[in-house]
Amino acid sequence: MDIVIRPPLLSEIPRLGEIERDGDRRYRGYAGVPDGFDDAAAPEQLHEALVDGRLWVAETVVGASAPGPDLVGFALAEIVDGNVHLEQVSVVRSCHGRGVGRRLVETVCAWAQEQAMPAVTLCTFSDVEWNRPLYEHLGFHVLPEERWTPGLRAVFDSDARLGLDLERRVVMHRAIPTR
Repeated sequence: MDIVIRPPLLSEIPRLGEIERDGDRRYRGYAGVPDGFDDAAAPEQLHEALVDGRLWVAETVVGASAPGPDLVGFALAEIVDGNVHLEQVSVVRSCHGRGVGRRLVETVCAWAQEQAMPAVTLCTFSDVEWNRPLYEHLGFHVLPEERWTPGLRAVFDSDARLGLDLERRVVMHRAIPTR
């Protein structure tokens, strides 16, 4: 499957909530996420990120026999205490395991380097096979709590308001080399 990573069109913003919810269905039955969890990034947050250049989508490449391009994932970045924070990466379940998420993460890391940011951070589940191990494979490592910035602490704590089990969550960090 060929994928293009690009900034979204304004008209595509409403579709991103559907992508996020579809990707999150993978967590059904996982104890770290409450039953009925249905949170998605707010359209206003996505619009602001689009305007600021902090939002990317993954789109299938159309071949001669393909029905047309389709959005299959997205990545949303924030700036938290002078670092890029990977707020959300979502991929539709039909494309899991095909490198779409990896491509989105690498796009965010490349953007961080272009912005001369020293690191990319994220919060994820430590005990889910497709979370922490994937990020470790991509060069992230668990950031000890004593190294969290106040903004990063606030992001982590906000996961509790969503009902996520903080005992299963970690903050991860990837240093970004300067050019």
